[in-house]
Amino acid sequence: MKVVFLLTQDRGGPVDLTVSLARELAGRPGGPDVTIVGPATVPGTGLPEGLLRPAYVRSKTDLRGFAAVGALLAGLAPDIIHAQDRRAGLVSSLVAGTKAPIVLTFHGVPDSAAGRWVKVGPLGGRRPGVSGGSRMVADAVVARRVGHTVAPSRAMAAFLHRELRVPPHRLRVVPNGVTVPADRPPSPGVRTFATVSSFAPCKATPLLVEAFLAVTAGRAGLRLRMVGDGPERRRCEELAAQAGGAAGVEFTGYRTDVDRQLAQADAFVLPSLNENMPLALLQAMAMGLPCIAAGVGGVPEILDAGCGILVSPGDARALRAAMERMIDEPGLAARLGAAARRRVVDQFSLSRCADEHVRLWQEILRDARR
Repeated sequence: MKVVFLLTQDRGGPVDLTVSLARELAGRPGGPDVTIVGPATVPGTGLPEGLLRPAYVRSKTDLRGFAAVGALLAGLAPDIIHAQDRRAGLVSSLVAGTKAPIVLTFHGVPDSAAGRWVKVGPLGGRRPGVSGGSRMVADAVVARRVGHTVAPSRAMAAFLHRELRVPPHRLRVVPNGVTVPADRPPSPGVRTFATVSSFAPCKATPLLVEAFLAVTAGRAGLRLRMVGDGPERRRCEELAAQAGGAAGVEFTGYRTDVDRQLAQADAFVLPSLNENMPLALLQAMAMGLPCIAAGVGGVPEILDAGCGILVSPGDARALRAAMERMIDEPGLAARLGAAARRRVVDQFSLSRCADEHVRLWQEILRDARR
């Protein structure tokens, strides 16, 4: 079975998942023959040589890029094309040169239309504007053109059926997965928090900085490591600077070694207002970090009171209280971290995610031969 993963972006959760899946499947004896078609700047550490075939589609009107992808697909002659971002879904549904079945993973809803997706917090119930409405219409058209749509969470599957009218028989829930690292002893206490973020407005990173600074009042030696980059980073830096040099907020910039960054933390925080099934949260859980996250989208399907702390999105007071609880109750933090790791091992490992993708592709090809 020959499978092409199609990407048009070079960073973010969809890219990280695609690279991880390709690496996992390429290392399996007798597994599918996998190729990634996407930008050459896709982080390819550990990928077998030749697995990434460069192609660029810089916008939805990039006709030259569309043609280049079409030529590559015709030459590769895959049995399955699996588009892993929104534009890739559009490209795969329009280019000529292959009759392979098309699968599209719908990783998330843009902030401009998030009010139709998330039901709580500042974005919940907000009516989409012209931009958000047009994105929803375009997504619905693409979802109906591709043969099969993957939703990483049950919440996303319900949204796709309810809002985009994707028929249930063409929907499959395949949860994201991450590599589970070697177990490590729990931290004796929580002193360093970490987050991994694109610093987009929906990530609520300034809210996290404000909550952390409130926590540090009267508490010495606390740190907040902010991994990533994006439009709200400057605002976060300004907030930290206003608190003085001893604020304890560190900015690492964009990093590809997320596991190494998380290994320097004692707890993980994800205050986002709009999420589906965030890989960063799964990575932190897999490492045994106690986690705090806003209960939006598919997050409650990963994290619950048995293995973490959920807070209301946009609620700085609740976020602060959760962080203080992690600091003040080290026994609780250790129990939650251990339970979070078990949750990932049992339900969200990369191996299990890859297995479910292979089963889906096999079913699609079996049905196509009937």
